[in-house]
Amino acid sequence: MKMRFLVVGTSIAVLALAHTLAHAQAAKKPPSTSVGARTAACKKDCSAGSLHGTYRAYGANDPQLKSPEGRTLYNECVRLCLDPLPGIYVQKPIVDAGGTWFGMKKADCLGCHAKGAPKRNWPGVNTLPDNLKR
Repeated sequence: MKMRFLVVGTSIAVLALAHTLAHAQAAKKPPSTSVGARTAACKKDCSAGSLHGTYRAYGANDPQLKSPEGRTLYNECVRLCLDPLPGIYVQKPIVDAGGTWFGMKKADCLGCHAKGAPKRNWPGVNTLPDNLKR
């Protein structure tokens, strides 16, 4: 009987310790959300070959951003990336349900975008790729 009490008591202590360690793992400091860190992440994401840079007109037609139009579109992409998410965007129901959008989860999106009310309901400027060809 004493042995059974000892085993049960030890099991409870081990489970309590494991539970405490699991909460300590979740409480680790989140990645930096300073403006500088968010800007660096947005610049990387908006560059040609990255998620947002891939579908922008400059991604295929002006990846080195030599044209003024390409630089304008890139700067607009970075600015939009730093703003709060728009009120309506296609991937919202997907990431809200816990899914991924091109490998990005909701936490990844919120790591760059500012928190707060949306400033816009549109995706940004759109320049035709022909304007980027030199």
